[in-house]
Amino acid sequence: MAVFSSSTTVSKIAVFIAMMASISIPLRAIGVAPQQGALILSLIGALAIQYQSTEARRLIWQALTSRRGILISSVFVSWAITIPFSIAPLGSLEIGGRTGIFLLGVVFVWAALRTYEDVHILLWKTLVVASITSVVVSIGALQGISEIISIIKVDFNRPEAPTLELQVFAASVAFKAFAASTICMFPIIVWAGRRLGGAWRFWAYAYLPLSIIVILKTQNHAAIAGLLAMTITGMAVVVLNKHRHTKTLIVLSVIVATSILAWVRSDRLVFTTRNLDGMYLPEWLIDPHRQQIWKFAYSKFLENPWFGNGIDQLNKLPGAHEVAADLGASAFLIPSHPHNWALEILTEAGIIGFLPVVIALGYVAWRLIRHFLKTQDEGALAQLTLIAGFWASALFNFSIWAVWWQLTFFILFAIVSAAPPEKHKQP
Repeated sequence: MAVFSSSTTVSKIAVFIAMMASISIPLRAIGVAPQQGALILSLIGALAIQYQSTEARRLIWQALTSRRGILISSVFVSWAITIPFSIAPLGSLEIGGRTGIFLLGVVFVWAALRTYEDVHILLWKTLVVASITSVVVSIGALQGISEIISIIKVDFNRPEAPTLELQVFAASVAFKAFAASTICMFPIIVWAGRRLGGAWRFWAYAYLPLSIIVILKTQNHAAIAGLLAMTITGMAVVVLNKHRHTKTLIVLSVIVATSILAWVRSDRLVFTTRNLDGMYLPEWLIDPHRQQIWKFAYSKFLENPWFGNGIDQLNKLPGAHEVAADLGASAFLIPSHPHNWALEILTEAGIIGFLPVVIALGYVAWRLIRHFLKTQDEGALAQLTLIAGFWASALFNFSIWAVWWQLTFFILFAIVSAAPPEKHKQP
């Protein structure tokens, strides 16, 4: 790895990349455009680094030709195979290809960060500060301070809700997507704080209760599912490592899981009295509309199980805009996407496009588990819990093709992957 001198132009570019990468996900509190803008700027800097650094170019080639890189590339090959079977081949090519371009761009950013190790302390500190600032600002808005949204959105002409209750509701809608980002950031923030040590650990741990407040205030149940998956995964791997506090960790995981399920159950009691037909799961656990969406998506998967109906084309299929029975005039069978990444890929890319995704994710997770059990590298544990939280949450929320959602996972994973090895384990 190159260690830069602060007097060089390249070193300044590396610092700029680190700053933009570190603030990109916290900027989701403001909106999609600021998040993507920061990442675009980091990519521009990374492209400049590739021009200057043979080491960065070597890292990119090594990543693309590694076993993991080949497995991930096979995902895009499988999606390409399904494109001729799409109801709109050009649209599917655009969305599937776009994902590949985003991932390649993040690989460029990763290589630049990996090449210049001295930027990482600044990156971690900025990430912790920006993340805590974003959740504190969000909590203020969710408490009914309407001026906060006007300021961060730079929209001073937005009409003010007539009551505090409506102001809080408007804020919960505005920050619901950001709540999903907060849970993805949690393992990365804790890892960064522990790498920094000292008071940074305290601030990293303080991020968890603050992020949970945002999740509860926005009633983001998908984020709660992600938190549950993170807890179970993290505890399981640590227990496999024969941690000296194994019994305590098992008890804590049971308490956390029980508390989460109890909260979801009580929070959704109002929805459990309708007793609608055709529900496969308790209505307090999965709302009726979502179950109807999944039922429709699965029926479309069965029509074209091998090659699917086309990436990002589910909401254009016949019947997608029909209204689900007994759920209101706006309860379309597919409002825009199925709110479940597995069903979305299965229905749109078929088994051919789905299996390589599962295999690639399984391989990456398996390698991380092996690495953690062998080295106790907390970075591997952070990445593993990120995988669990993101993909568990994505079983219930946004389209897997959403640009900001994909980039959230890619850049957080890359930040940890790019970090230099820890020279001295923290006590």
